[in-house]
Amino acid sequence: MQKIDWIFELKQKVPQFLEKLKGKKIPGFFHYSLSSDLYDEKLNWGLANTTFATKIYATLNLLEGLSMENKQTMIDFIKGFQNQNGTISDPLIRKLAWKKNLLLTLKIKNLNNVFGQETMRAETRQAISSLKIFNTKPDFPFQKFPQTKKDIEKYLNKLNWQRPWHSGSQFSHLLFFLENSDLQNKTELTSEAIQWINTLQNPKDGCWYQGNPSPQERINGAMKIITGLQVTGHLNFKYPEKIIDLCLGFNQYQQACDHFNLIYVLYHSCRLAQEAYRIAEIKQFAKQKLRIYYHYYYPEIGGFSFWPHRANMYYYGAKITKGLDEPDIHGTCMFLQGINLTAQILKINSTLQFQEVVL
Repeated sequence: MQKIDWIFELKQKVPQFLEKLKGKKIPGFFHYSLSSDLYDEKLNWGLANTTFATKIYATLNLLEGLSMENKQTMIDFIKGFQNQNGTISDPLIRKLAWKKNLLLTLKIKNLNNVFGQETMRAETRQAISSLKIFNTKPDFPFQKFPQTKKDIEKYLNKLNWQRPWHSGSQFSHLLFFLENSDLQNKTELTSEAIQWINTLQNPKDGCWYQGNPSPQERINGAMKIITGLQVTGHLNFKYPEKIIDLCLGFNQYQQACDHFNLIYVLYHSCRLAQEAYRIAEIKQFAKQKLRIYYHYYYPEIGGFSFWPHRANMYYYGAKITKGLDEPDIHGTCMFLQGINLTAQILKINSTLQFQEVVL
């Protein structure tokens, strides 16, 4: 079975992969995949790619080594997608995804995303979090989120909590925008949202939902809730042992985001349980995850694929690659963040020297 020594070469090899993805014509642009992108850098697109690159450098703890020129080109590229209403979104992604997202919206009866508003909110959040890594802000503040207790309660009540991954995402975005706002009462509003979400936490498994969603949906939803709590500094929740039980009993993921979601939820639950509950099993589970991650890794290139032996084809419903057998920037970002957390669990991060990026 594959050892875990390979993770110690990543700080040298992954930057080489990023160099291959850098655009030749547009400063700050990164390709999504090694060779299977459907769109050239000359088109006005690639916002997500540069946010992923930012988080990769930060996770590898290599941001300080970037030149000021490189940093500024990435900042300027991200800011190039700003709108005066505060949203930061990719027009190509919006154009390519609108029909698929509309059909999905109608299927699940989610009228909040008829015109892609939720996708733009997610893109804006990722762009702002990437700019924060560079210690800068957008030029236009984002204001399109509930800003009173009444509106927060109404907003959260309208979400379909039988689909906790989706609804948890919107909760997390809400806390992120509150935290990064200039509202005088944002602490009070954040507490209101957290008190509301706590009423949904199920003592049987520790997750936040209604109905009977699948274990995968519950874990992915929990990841979104916890990211919201983390960004506000209120990283505290009940029943961490129950969540650990759920995570250790489920290992059927295939794509990069799902793999990360699982280890993220397990890691933060383990910390809340003070590393005193099933810790030997958690460490063994973490080692197993690293062996699984290796099957997504291309050591000769230095990147990870989003799917086993295949680059991701769709981003927010937009088809952007041919899905060839090669690494992509999205999979690389997610697996590196997962490796950081497994290294924390295994107490080897002092050697690996990665850092956690607040999402």
